Amino acid sequence: MMSRRRLLVLLFLLALAVRLPMLYFLHDAYLSGGITTSLGLVARNLLEGRGLVESTGPPEILLLYNAQLADGKLLDIAEFPDPPDQPTVPLIQRMPGYPLLLAVIWRITGSYRYLPVQTLQVLLSALLPLLLYGAARRFFAETPGRLAGLLACLNLAEARLAVVPLYDWWMLFVVGVVLWLLARSMERGYPTGSFGLLGLVLAGGIYLKATLLALPFFLALFLLPRLGLRRSTPRVTLLAGLPLLALLPWAARNHHTFDRPILTNTFFWPTVWEGFGEVPNPFGAMLDDQRTYLQAINERRDLQYGTPEYDDFFRDKVLNAFESHPEFLISLWARRLVRALLVSGNPWGVAGAERPEASYGFFHAQTGGGMVAYVLRQPLIAVVKTLQRLWDPLLVLLTVLTLVVDRHRLRELLPLLAIPVAFFAATIPLHLEGRYVLPAGEVFLLFASVPLAAWIFPDRTPSPSDPDRPLPYNAGLGAP
Repeated sequence: MMSRRRLLVLLFLLALAVRLPMLYFLHDAYLSGGITTSLGLVARNLLEGRGLVESTGPPEILLLYNAQLADGKLLDIAEFPDPPDQPTVPLIQRMPGYPLLLAVIWRITGSYRYLPVQTLQVLLSALLPLLLYGAARRFFAETPGRLAGLLACLNLAEARLAVVPLYDWWMLFVVGVVLWLLARSMERGYPTGSFGLLGLVLAGGIYLKATLLALPFFLALFLLPRLGLRRSTPRVTLLAGLPLLALLPWAARNHHTFDRPILTNTFFWPTVWEGFGEVPNPFGAMLDDQRTYLQAINERRDLQYGTPEYDDFFRDKVLNAFESHPEFLISLWARRLVRALLVSGNPWGVAGAERPEASYGFFHAQTGGGMVAYVLRQPLIAVVKTLQRLWDPLLVLLTVLTLVVDRHRLRELLPLLAIPVAFFAATIPLHLEGRYVLPAGEVFLLFASVPLAAWIFPDRTPSPSDPDRPLPYNAGLGAP
């Protein structure tokens, strides 16, 4: 079997080979570009001495927002005008972590361009397979670990997101680090000190995106059956307490700025309201920031987008919707859960496969041809689209299989399940976009590696003394 050091080098090189072409061809593609631009302007304002504030004008800046969307091309902040008297508001709609990261990188490079942070993200993305390999081999065995590393190299949805200069990819990296630290902690009997490190990593991640705040609490809950209440208490205190402690300076700033104790950021209630617009709804909600804002100011002319008062306005509307149409919400959440598990729809970044004119619907509308004709006309694109549709369901199916067969290890594996549960709990009630639940896929990938290893390498059962896996990873998972 290949040495571990050589394997790590090969995994890193394979991951780079998948990701570098995406960086080259897709670095200026418009994907969530409005949020990227907003945070980029915050970073520039910080470096220009204006503080942690968002730009709300002038019109020439706002026009470039729309130009990006129309052209499908992300513009660097260097291309946006920077008048010294531009109107600004204090940042509160999103966490400050990503603008601070951009500001540090731009201070070093001396240019307001996204490529340096995109390059950093791609390099760290190429390290993710190494982290997942390390986690899988400790929780299961060496062979599943190697397969998990290989699958992570080929995780095209994650690779594509790594090219986007936005905080969402960092959630996957934080989860990768958490999985690796959790596996090392498990291997050593969950020493208390390891939870301090986990808490610090999660604290840093929460400054990038607030939804990560759910994870330490679900981890704490799911560790209880494994550790018991007495052993869990000091560990849970570090795991959940350090992130909360780290948020105190930000909460103090928010209290000073807005005269209210905002622990993370606003836009919770508007997000829930706009999420109703994912489907036809009885409330008139629309999944569109601009149209929702126009609706709001028609009712209250004094509202300013993204402010705490804007949040307050939608809180009452959302709570009234909960009270008047609970059956709608249950149905919506159920559909979101199915989508999150089986049809997340994340782009893969494969050249040509995601253009609208490459779809079967476009082909059928233009030619009247059926599925067979489409496959014969565009066989490679058809293969990519088929794999894209099968990837999530297969990972979920193999995860369920592993949990059923390894159910005697359920208490040991519960901390892994805390990660998808936390991300689903923080996403399903609000609004679902595929990238929000991609971190859950990293855990499913670990579980999927177990039956795959048993089927592909049925004779590679580790000995009982193997320190990487106290129990045979393919126990009960014979070759098909």
